[in-house]
Amino acid sequence: MKKFLTLCSIAVLTIFANPLTAQINENFENGLAPLASNCWQFTNMMYATNPSGYIINGGGSPYSEPPVSSDSVRIMRTPFLYVETSIDVSFIYRLSNNLNGQATRFIKIDLIDPSGNVAQALDSFQLNNSATSSTLYSQTFAVNVSYSVYRLSITMGGKTGAGNVRLSLDDLNVNSYVVGCDASKVLPVHLISFQGNMNKNNKVTLNWTVADNETANSFEIERSINGRDFTTVGVVFASEKFGTESYTFYETVTADKVMYRLKMLDKNHDIDYSRILIFQTKSISSTDIKVYGNPVKDKLTFSYSSNKTQAVDIKVYDIAGKTLMSQKINIAEGSNMLSLPLNPTFKAGMYVVEVSNGSDRQTAKFVKQ
Repeated sequence: MKKFLTLCSIAVLTIFANPLTAQINENFENGLAPLASNCWQFTNMMYATNPSGYIINGGGSPYSEPPVSSDSVRIMRTPFLYVETSIDVSFIYRLSNNLNGQATRFIKIDLIDPSGNVAQALDSFQLNNSATSSTLYSQTFAVNVSYSVYRLSITMGGKTGAGNVRLSLDDLNVNSYVVGCDASKVLPVHLISFQGNMNKNNKVTLNWTVADNETANSFEIERSINGRDFTTVGVVFASEKFGTESYTFYETVTADKVMYRLKMLDKNHDIDYSRILIFQTKSISSTDIKVYGNPVKDKLTFSYSSNKTQAVDIKVYDIAGKTLMSQKINIAEGSNMLSLPLNPTFKAGMYVVEVSNGSDRQTAKFVKQ
């Protein structure tokens, strides 16, 4: 359970993490064979090279031949991906010629489990003749299956007819962490949140939550007073719980300014680091919302002062006034530091965060990178 504790400090959040990387950005310039050797799967998929008219960009594009029966399809599947609560998928597609008569072409997008079954159908759509020009497909999907390992599957097909119409696809981008060939690979520890406070007695409380807790071995709490030299001041061993788990660490400090980070070790002995939390004993006098690290990237971190322990409503609006986030949070008396993840619906631009306790409303603007 998330807890937001009273702060008598300024906690500046700086991103110094090794994030999950290796997302898919594939332009298909080198053909399908090298991809197949790296655990991509292609069923009946064709590949065009110059000077073919089926290429969308560069020197080559995957494409499908016209269907010879109603169940004639071409399938492309990525290597295994670690899929979380959402997934961004984009690509460019194009028809080589106009469709005529009863001829149809479609594209279907699914998440496939390691057994080859559809875990979640993401999208399916028919193409019309406007697709004879290169068309960008870009969607963010909410994932309703559990955090796990899946392939992204793209199926291209249609009904018999228009025998000269090919369907091409190019420039595939998928924002999930690439696991590769082994669906059972132990993934890095996934840190959901890392927050803390320093009370008036200089007692520091650190709270963090991880997903896929079963992959974690231990957490080393490292402290620094200069941001360069860190010393391990505590070790918390991972529990045996599967899924999401929360941890806490306490200590009392005497320095005017102190910094903390987590060193996270998984069962493969791989190491990852959290962002750094910075605390100092100087009190916050302002009662306004103060956004830290503005412009923000993937998390909105801000301070909010309260004259009592109470529940508040937090909302985030875009510049048109549309509510993109709304949640109720219990806060403590004093100055609170809150850190909220921004989901993929938040595109680059200006936003407003609002905190309301029913009788008082405070707002602040921030920029999403």
